Amino acid sequence: MADAVKIAVAARDPQKNKGTGSRVSRRLRAKGQIPAVIYGHKQPVVTISVPRDTVWDMIKKSTHLAELSFEGGTSETVIVRDIQWDHLGKEIIHLDFARVSAEESVETEVRLDIRGTAPGVSEGGILEQPVHAISVTCRANAIPDSIRIDVSNLHLNQSIHVKELVLPEGVKANADADLVLVHVVTPGAEAPAAGEGETATQPEVIKPERKDKEE
Repeated sequence: MADAVKIAVAARDPQKNKGTGSRVSRRLRAKGQIPAVIYGHKQPVVTISVPRDTVWDMIKKSTHLAELSFEGGTSETVIVRDIQWDHLGKEIIHLDFARVSAEESVETEVRLDIRGTAPGVSEGGILEQPVHAISVTCRANAIPDSIRIDVSNLHLNQSIHVKELVLPEGVKANADADLVLVHVVTPGAEAPAAGEGETATQPEVIKPERKDKEE
């Protein structure tokens, strides 16, 4: 678990940023910034800009919790709730931050980190990872950077499911217990049918409904 990353941000006046989201994003990216909003806790939505390099650093480190500081000394503790990409999936065009308190229970996605070498591969199998992140519930200040999966004992035609994960104390997985996260399959063999509530794709990022989101 990483500490909250501290980021100096700038407030933006939406009345001075007319035009489509992509136009605003292009103007800010030219200045090394990314447009974002802060919402939640029944407080007004705040439009801000965030340093692009800092955002990319957060993504690379899988950091969830951030402390956003404004000129004048005020700050907001938030988690990253949504990242919007361009149509090529290469550039970030917008960020959503949700207000949280350190001890507040939150639901968010955490990536899966495969560790070790599966003996099933040397037995002629192929290691597949159908799911790359799962939704968990825990305190905002206890969100793990990643959830490790040790495949060093995974043989041919064996799988690791959600129910077999070793989760940090206080972290609860929200996925179906029988969801297959990683398995070693025989080349050319059909993947096992998904059970109830099971999916072979990465869960969607949580997107709470919000009527007053910036266009």
